[in-house]
This record gives sequence, C-alpha cells and structure tokens, in this order.
Amino acid sequence: MRVQRQRQVVLGGLGLLGAALIAAPAAAQVIDFRSSDREMNRAIEQARKTLPDFVALYRAGTGERHAVKVAIPYDRGREHIWMNLTAVEGDVFIGRIANAPVHLDNLNRGDSYRTGSAMVSDWNYMSGGQMHGSYTTRVAIKKLSPTQVRELGLKLAPLP
Repeated sequence: MRVQRQRQVVLGGLGLLGAALIAAPAAAQVIDFRSSDREMNRAIEQARKTLPDFVALYRAGTGERHAVKVAIPYDRGREHIWMNLTAVEGDVFIGRIANAPVHLDNLNRGDSYRTGSAMVSDWNYMSGGQMHGSYTTRVAIKKLSPTQVRELGLKLAPLP
C-alpha cells in the first residue's frame, strides 16, 4: 500500500449531522477525506457560498437545531466537526461541540466554541422533518453501506 503524504481532513463523524441530531451515539462515524478530494471541496465551496442564506434563515427563526461544521486545526490537518449553534454575532458563530472530537485533545462534546465564518465548512438545520444544507454529509454518505445510511435515518431536503 502506497502512503500518500497529503494532509488529511477529518470530517466529524456522521456525527456529520451533529450528535444532537442522531438518536444513538453508536450511529456516529468518522470518515477521513484527503484535503485534495474534489467532490468534498466542491461541497464545502457550495456550503460556504450559501452560508449568508443560512445565517439569514437562522436569524429569522426558520427551522430548528441549527448547526455549522467548523474546521479546527490540529497538528496533522483540520478536523471538521459539527457545532450546535447558540448564537451568531456578526461574523462569529457560537455554539457547543456536537460530536466527540477524534484528534482534538483540548475539546470535548458539549464544550462551548466560537469561530469566524472563514472556518465554517458546512451548515444544516431541521425543518418539516428534513435536514436542509449538509452539503458535506451528502458526499460522505457515499462511503457508507446502504444499511449504515438507513440506520442513520437521514431525510435530506433537496438543495436550493
């Protein structure tokens, strides 16, 4: 097996949904992506492009259980992990870490965290029983078996 010397991007589990949105912690999974993964990079680009729309919906009170995925640096790259929002102040997102971090020794699930919009790699919220946004989730679930996807019970709304 050839070892590639590319920085890996860890996308916080299928805690991809935010642990608060998953019924059982056992359902959470971590999926590694290379920083050069084109499909994942396109998903992150789309999520960032639509982030102002998400913020407007959040401020208007549309939907519930709003979350953003944030890219938190560690020694070998960035761990992208969901954070349940509690506030948006200007360009700063404030919330609680929704997943158990894999590579972030200084953070735990439930810890308060704040970050600027430049570190946001995805967003989602629930409305009408469906999850809106979750651009990176749509890419990551392609690496799961149909059984794993069914167990997650994802009901993704069509993208805008």
